Order: sequence, then C-alpha cells, then structure tokens
Amino acid sequence: MADKVLKKLRTDLRDGLTEAVIKNLLDDLQDKNVLGSEEIEVIVQKTKTRADQVRDLIDGVSRKGTKASEIMFTCLKDRDNYLYDNLNIDSLLAIPEAGATCSPTPTPHSTTDEQNTMKVYKMDSNPRGLCVIINNENFGTPKKKRNGSQKDVDALKALFECLGFLVEVEKDKTADQIKALMAKYSNDPRHEDCFVCCVMSHGNKTGVQGSDGKICPLNDITSPFDGVNCSALIAKPKVFFIQACRGSEMQSKVVVTDDADASPGNVSYSIAKDSDFLIVQSTVEGYYSIRDPSSGSWFIQSLCDQLKEGSEQGQDILTILTNVNNDVSLKEGTMLKNNDRVDAKVTPQQLSTLRKHLIFKAPKGQAAASKQKKTG
Repeated sequence: MADKVLKKLRTDLRDGLTEAVIKNLLDDLQDKNVLGSEEIEVIVQKTKTRADQVRDLIDGVSRKGTKASEIMFTCLKDRDNYLYDNLNIDSLLAIPEAGATCSPTPTPHSTTDEQNTMKVYKMDSNPRGLCVIINNENFGTPKKKRNGSQKDVDALKALFECLGFLVEVEKDKTADQIKALMAKYSNDPRHEDCFVCCVMSHGNKTGVQGSDGKICPLNDITSPFDGVNCSALIAKPKVFFIQACRGSEMQSKVVVTDDADASPGNVSYSIAKDSDFLIVQSTVEGYYSIRDPSSGSWFIQSLCDQLKEGSEQGQDILTILTNVNNDVSLKEGTMLKNNDRVDAKVTPQQLSTLRKHLIFKAPKGQAAASKQKKTG
C-alpha cells in the first residue's frame, strides 16, 4: 500500500522536495537501514539534478516494499510537515503509530502555571519587525499578467506600516530569486518581535510561481526562517500570507439555512524548530484563488480590512483569520472556465504552529494617526 502511494506522489514530491530535505531524508533512511551507503552515493551524484535525485530516491525506496515506504513517509512528516500535510498523505495512507519514527519522545519542560504566563507574543519593539511583500505581476505575456495585484500591494503596505513594521516590496522575481531573497532576509540584522512575508503570484498545490514560470516550493519560502536557519527569530512569530492559486478547480457553491448559527524568572526550555509559524493561503489545495482586476484579490483585501479592524480591537490573529474566512467565503462572483461562466467561490486556509496568542498592535503614534484619518 505505502509503496503504491509513494509512486502515486512521485511528481508532487519531485516538485516539492528541497535539496535540504532530500539530504535529511537520505540520512534518516541510511540510519534506519532502508538505504545503504552505496545506494545513496548513486542518488546524490553531482551530475544529477534535484529532480533526478528525487526520482531515484522514490524508485529506490518503493522497490523495497511497503515497510520501507512507510518509514520514508514517517521521516518526511518529520522533515517537511508542511509538504506532508499539503499532499494529504495521511488521507492516502495511515502511518502506523508504532514502529519507525524520526522524532524523539517529547520531554515536558514546564508546569501549567509557567505555560500560562506565556500566552501572548511580545509585540512592542519599534519597529515591530520586517514585512516583506513579493508581488509577481508580470510573467512574460499579457495573458498571464496579474491585473489588480498592485491594489493588494498598496493595501498591505499601508496596513503593516500602520502596524509599525518596516515594509519592503519586491516585484517580479523568478523562482530562484525568491529563494535567494528568503535567504537574504533570513540573515537580515533588522529582525525584531515578528517577521511577516506576503507573496502574491500564480501557483499550484506545491508552491508559488516565479516570474519565469518555475515553481518555488512553499518550504523554500518558509524554511529559511525556522529555528535552525534563523536564530534571530527563535520563539518569535513568523507569518506568511500567500495569495496564489493551488489548482484549477472552482469551489462549489452551497446554500446554508441559518437556524442555529447566527514570565516569571528566566525559564530555560526547548521548542521544535518549526514552532511559531503561521502560514495563510488564499485558497484550499486544488482550487483557484480569486482576484478582481480592478480592486485586487478577495483574500488580501479582506485580510487588510479585518486585520486593521481586529488589531484596533485587540483581537488575536486566529480570531481575525476566522473572520477573514467567513468574509471571503460569503463573497459572490462569476468567472470564465473552459468558456463557461461559473460561480466563483473561495475560502482561505491556515496552518499554524503558533504557541501563543499573536496580537498585532500599532505603535501609539501610528494608531492615533490612523484613527484621525478615519474620523477626519
């Protein structure tokens, strides 16, 4: 069963696995006696591309049967949990609770009272931190131009400047340039209480599209900021907003009958390297994301409105994103698909490893100026 699932996901894994994850998987599989050193040497030959290495890895493991494939899936879940979840591997295969594992047993480190004192992330530095906006609008042909995306840039820039962030805008970057930018900002000396990254482009279920048409896997965008690669942001929130399609299907429209809804001391502890991330995507896997050429994307415009209002009320980000989900899912529109006009519906999706409430608070000067603009 597991070997068949591995073969089925061959193309998706080829597109989604990064060089760093491939290396970690090979180390894990050698430690667990799934692959020998000679087999690994063949896979990592310098003349081979990353895609070739993934193909050889999958072929080599799947040939060894179900147990070997199960071990690889378990290791993948540990090494790149986002890709694992994004490919819905748990729904295709039940990973056994017992047996091989790449994760050590967690060790409790603090009492409930200690944990209760750490409920809200610090958010009082000035500036709050960096907000990087990557806007891929042009892709070589007028047909692929993302008309309306500048509206999203303007709204995001105004919002995060109001919230006290240093905002930098990058435009029309290739897949390799996006990766290079993430490495650069990972080592930026200006990190403070929080890091925000907004990426707007075309995309598919494995990542976002560079201006050159190549896919940059989402893990290549987020992993440079994990606890291993970016020590300056350990235990601090890292927030990613991704406005991009994740497939070519349109979400169905359904009718709802509304009848029922209407820190004491210095405590030393360890956390997982992928803690404190929030990744928000404009749509669920397999489906279109909607952008209005004149007013911007449904998701980004709703996010900016709801985050501005919610931050003024002291709401935490997950509460705000629930409101965004509701607002976007209620929007109505139509679009052409295969020369047929169909109803346009969409709902965003979040993946969170946040350990505390994240509340964006504008510095006092900016908050007062914002209110004055609102009432003046």
